[in-house]
Amino acid sequence: MDVFGGVSINEGKLLSFLGLAKKAGKIVFGKEMIRSYLRENIRNKVLVIASDASNSIKADWKKRCQSHDAVYIVLKNTSKLDLARAIGLGNISAVGVMDDRIAAEIIKLVRSGGEENAKNQSL
Repeated sequence: MDVFGGVSINEGKLLSFLGLAKKAGKIVFGKEMIRSYLRENIRNKVLVIASDASNSIKADWKKRCQSHDAVYIVLKNTSKLDLARAIGLGNISAVGVMDDRIAAEIIKLVRSGGEENAKNQSL
């Protein structure tokens, strides 16, 4: 499935999880780092995409997440600048979460928003 179904989540809470992952050194960003991360054999892979990322970037990451069995989350109200601020960086369109526990909590947050299968979803 490519569409989440209109159920919203608490993006502030999701950004807090990203901040924790950053403090733990478990955030990946940048095209090459994210591509490498998606190819890894990790149980819970999560990619968070900013609301104002270009359509081509969103489509590319969605396709890659689907082919590598990763959860992707396209935020509705969080810009590239806001996403970057949450993890202490500049302007960034997508980040991956390498910490298994934090990724699992993000997936749980998505599911608690009403979706039973959080794989490959857009929020």
